[in-house]
Amino acid sequence: MTGRARISVPASSGNLGAGFDVFGLAIDVRDEYQFEPAGRDSIEPAGKFLRHVPRDTRRNLAFRAFRSLAPAAAGPYRLRAVREIPPQGGLGGSASAIVGGLVAANHAFGLGLDDDELLRRATHIEGHPDNVAAALLGGLVLTVQSDAALHAVRVPFPSDIGIVVVVPGYHVPTARARAVLPADVSRSDAVANLGRAAMLVAALQTGRYAELRVATQDFLHQPYRAELNPALKPGVQAALDAGAYGAALSGSGPTLIAFAPKDRTMRVAGAMADVAIDASSGCETYVANAAETGAAEMEPLASA
Repeated sequence: MTGRARISVPASSGNLGAGFDVFGLAIDVRDEYQFEPAGRDSIEPAGKFLRHVPRDTRRNLAFRAFRSLAPAAAGPYRLRAVREIPPQGGLGGSASAIVGGLVAANHAFGLGLDDDELLRRATHIEGHPDNVAAALLGGLVLTVQSDAALHAVRVPFPSDIGIVVVVPGYHVPTARARAVLPADVSRSDAVANLGRAAMLVAALQTGRYAELRVATQDFLHQPYRAELNPALKPGVQAALDAGAYGAALSGSGPTLIAFAPKDRTMRVAGAMADVAIDASSGCETYVANAAETGAAEMEPLASA
């Protein structure tokens, strides 16, 4: 059985401050993955960051995820990957690829897998659920892993909050960002994060956005990752000074994310970009909305 599928998948921001390895927010900057039968396995990169699309089918996460679900009898496939999510780190590029490949296979071969099963498989490949959950489901997603299951709850994100994303020009390897974290934390730091994580969700749902200034603070990962992210502390402060409700490291960095009134997003973006440029050779800056739609099927493009 062969089929075609074209899937659009949003970027995602993990942690959002205190929600370490729990919170994931889908952001409306999207990659596309189109799979179609071909004479041989191949990858055709496209988009703003096409140079960062691996052309080796064994290394390409989208292709690997697609093959993990494809029936044994499926023949060769061509992947057209349109990369618009910045590659430096912190916006879930790998999560987008994994989700894109899995959802494409689910559609192309009529497998009928539900979101719970797709999320379980995506988490197995990615290693953690926060980014893949947001990429798959859209909106703000909270994920908790128990011994027996993975639990994900999707929370609508307010449409009147603007999102500013600034990607500094330097790179922070995820493995290194994990390595600097301590094995144990104090009770006071754990309690501080627990309260702020709960407050973030409450503030978003009740419209008390001013509380995001405190709710995006973190004691479990950002203080340790600051040495790898020279734009972090001054970037967060610049965002707050320019009128943002709150700001934080996106994932393990180097990307920074800020939440602001929509009439202040450009001012916040400019202030954060100035800091990022001072800390590196340049930056990518985005003013966006939360993506309420996660991975979505699109009409396939005509074959080349």
